Amino acid sequence: MKPIYYYLVFIFLSLPPTMADAIRTNISPLHRREVFYVGGEYVVDGNGNHTFQDQMYVERLIPEEAGGNTSKPFPLVFIHGKTRSGADWLTKPDGQPGWASYFLSQGFECYLVDLPNCGRSPWNPSSGRMISYPAESFEAMFTACQDFGTWPQAKLHTQWPGTGKIGDPVFDHFFASSLQIGTNAAAQERAAQTACAALLDRIGKPVVLVGHSAGGAILWLTADIRPDLVAMIVALEPTGPPFYKVGIESGPGAPWGISNAPLTYDPPVTDPETDFVKTVVRAPGPDLIDCTLQAETPAPRKLVNLVDIPVLIVTAPASYHAQYDWGTVRFLRQAGVEVVEHMKLEDEWIRGNAHMMFMERNSDDIAAIVGAWIDG
Repeated sequence: MKPIYYYLVFIFLSLPPTMADAIRTNISPLHRREVFYVGGEYVVDGNGNHTFQDQMYVERLIPEEAGGNTSKPFPLVFIHGKTRSGADWLTKPDGQPGWASYFLSQGFECYLVDLPNCGRSPWNPSSGRMISYPAESFEAMFTACQDFGTWPQAKLHTQWPGTGKIGDPVFDHFFASSLQIGTNAAAQERAAQTACAALLDRIGKPVVLVGHSAGGAILWLTADIRPDLVAMIVALEPTGPPFYKVGIESGPGAPWGISNAPLTYDPPVTDPETDFVKTVVRAPGPDLIDCTLQAETPAPRKLVNLVDIPVLIVTAPASYHAQYDWGTVRFLRQAGVEVVEHMKLEDEWIRGNAHMMFMERNSDDIAAIVGAWIDG
């Protein structure tokens, strides 16, 4: 009788190439896994019945120390963007290991969340209306922007695996994982802020918040109410520019400057529409767009709870964010945040990436320089 090993090898080699490749490459470092929910509350309906709403799914991944690879002092909390979930950090659409695997291999404890009303965090009809976006919007903004040229830098995009269009298996897998989103951005942000604060309370020690796109607002909001539990913030192209929103649906947004939900300023802001004194600042270079910031007179209001938290903003060269992330960086500095570093990937000799940089071919290269910044 042949050892079972030979039969397993035969089965593996008989798999279709794409499936075999995914199994071969998606090897996560040895770790322990825990799943739990935080936040949320009971809500009573008109009939006196209870539902539980605004809870948040959390997946905790704990690296097993091996080969002298000691644990890092700060856990990482990964916060996904709009239409996405915590699964984004586990496995990339091409079947390769995601950022969770990379940072586990470096000794980081990782927490992956599905924000309230997203993914495995249940949505209740009383939470508001949901919408979804078509595949064509994802092609144009995220995966095949080089073929649309909607913004000047789009032509630089080369790192998405595959064509980035309907019918390509990698794109189809990516789009299959997209989620519906609520239409009330401020309510969604408030629920996420409360749930993420509950997560930090449970962890009980300072963490590094890592967020992407619309998850960027949750970074600022969570740090605003738990500044002592946030050691650093890594914002991968956070929603922007200030007081506006560019994306699948562009237009006025972020009335609190970098969020839809309230942030703590000094002097205090009661009505953001009237309390902020704004000015339009001309773009500092070609192929960039003008941004609205606080005026210099009177003195800009300060984000008093964020001033001591180091912030890294990462911008990809082919993304639509390449036009305006400069404005978000300047807004934070103007609001008193003492350490705000703007990492443009092309300055690190990393080229060809767009908005979904952490899913693209060279995502580990980006993770490595982010990890080096965290390590100091």
